[in-house]
Amino acid sequence: MAHLSETNIKLQIVNAGESTIQSFTENDVWFIKLPFYHIEEKISSIENLTKELNAFIENSNKNATIAILTSPVFAAHFLSELSPLGHLKLWIGVKLNKSLKTQSGLDQHHAALVIITRYTKSLQHTKTRIGYTFCPSCEKTTKDYGGKKHLYHEYGTLMSDVWRDIEIDYNQDIDCVIARLQDLFGIKPYKFLKIIDLSKKYSPIDKEYLSEISTSSLNDFEYNGNNNSMIINGDCLNIFKKIPSNSVDFCFADPPYNVNKKYESWDDAIDIREYFNWCDKWISELARVIKPGKTVAILNIPQWTVRHFKHLKNILTFQDWILWEGLSLPVRMIMPAHYSIVCFTKGKSDIIPGISRSSHSVLEQESLTTIKELYCNRASCVNKRKKNKVDDKLRVTNLWWDVHRLKHNSKRVDHPTQLPPMFMNRLISLFSNEGDIVLDPFNGSGTTSLCAAKLNRKFFGIELSEKYYNLSIDRHYELENGIDPFRKQNVTPKSKNSYVKRLEKQKYVVDKKTLQLDVKELSIKLNRIPSRKDVINFSSYPIEYFDNYFINWGEVTAAARTTGMERVENKKDYNLQKQLRLFEDKKIKFQKPNAEQAHFQAPED
Repeated sequence: MAHLSETNIKLQIVNAGESTIQSFTENDVWFIKLPFYHIEEKISSIENLTKELNAFIENSNKNATIAILTSPVFAAHFLSELSPLGHLKLWIGVKLNKSLKTQSGLDQHHAALVIITRYTKSLQHTKTRIGYTFCPSCEKTTKDYGGKKHLYHEYGTLMSDVWRDIEIDYNQDIDCVIARLQDLFGIKPYKFLKIIDLSKKYSPIDKEYLSEISTSSLNDFEYNGNNNSMIINGDCLNIFKKIPSNSVDFCFADPPYNVNKKYESWDDAIDIREYFNWCDKWISELARVIKPGKTVAILNIPQWTVRHFKHLKNILTFQDWILWEGLSLPVRMIMPAHYSIVCFTKGKSDIIPGISRSSHSVLEQESLTTIKELYCNRASCVNKRKKNKVDDKLRVTNLWWDVHRLKHNSKRVDHPTQLPPMFMNRLISLFSNEGDIVLDPFNGSGTTSLCAAKLNRKFFGIELSEKYYNLSIDRHYELENGIDPFRKQNVTPKSKNSYVKRLEKQKYVVDKKTLQLDVKELSIKLNRIPSRKDVINFSSYPIEYFDNYFINWGEVTAAARTTGMERVENKKDYNLQKQLRLFEDKKIKFQKPNAEQAHFQAPED
């Protein structure tokens, strides 16, 4: 098992039945397995199943935690109808060991594990770490931690809400999910993990459902000037009125998330009902302007995407739920990495263009393939694999782990939520052909329209902010003049994508790593995390270095609060550390247990 939990309780497994859900009042964790439904029409007795699950949640104990394993399409449906007494805490994407092949769309590569509680406070669980993975070519850690190895734990990183370190055969073996839940919720007042399997009771319907679509002639998409490519400064709801119905080949929307980001012309912390009413309006417009058989794709956090799904399913046809593992700020013990791209079509879906095309441009080919899991991106290793002709590429599925956020200021422009170009290259390559029209009602700094232009698509971008509109225009001028708009630049953007303050550029007399390790040595001597006063009294470095070089005291003491991973830089050393940990764990079991200390479960080989 590839995790390590800080727990002195391992929940006991109880089989609570296979055919029905009963009401229980104990403080327990529940695991409910449902079939994997490919499309909503395959769900047998969908209303009865939804009603039965909600009734169970409503009758469960106030401390209950319920984990439901199913497919993304049913998870979205159920959560859009969730009882007010249930509270969605997590949507975890769980990797399937074999992607499920489809004839016309992306291969399905993940299941949905939704965690619901009766209580309203933050999810209660153990701190759990996922073990490091190693590149099969160079045998170094898959991720290059560079000069920050002293800030990471020797076992692994904190768990996220995308589980790729384990994989399941959905219909045969899900023991690794159950084992993880046993540890993850091994805390008081829980004692049992009770399992309910409804796979047989609600098995998928075999009959195929095909929606009828209109074959009437379509209106051409017409704009004034710019050869049918245009960026407009204005409110998308007003501009939509001028766009003909059935005229766009691909619509993409990355709206403000209403999570208190600082946009230039948008209040990103409005009332949630007002937010969704606004979303419903522009989503309905996207549904109107998209051509029959073509795709509308909307990016958001899972909780908000569920609400978009509820509105979309009444006007379009579900196509796919793409999971983007785009790790954000580590704001909790289970790090938020799951971002959802929900895809709907008008009527029956056409075969996805990126799959049906017989040939691809170089940029399309790069966008539609993904690096195999575990392989690293170190230049030396990549070059070695090319030289040795190692097959390290796969066709992209609906689980995206290889598209990384723009974390370095040198790649960012002055916009708080800039998407990586690889992300838009892939979406546009998948859902459109050269010459097609791509529409983005929240074009921002121009990533969508720029990627569309580079991929030889026509584009129509709408942007409310005059500042971001002008920024996108400037970047398009760069592209037209042969300058890469996504290049590195020696300019620090003013906008930020996080609440963490940015330090001024300065010369470091002593590097930050040296200072952090000095504080770690001090913590060992003091047997506690040093305070600012301790550093003043005992460190050989001036306190001004710590005050000026770090964002806060938490960053100063970061190395003192973990083990460091300098001893596990390659697979051989890591396995040696695992053996030592197993040995130490066995010794602990023969000692008298200390109720005041948390027991670290030894990892399994």
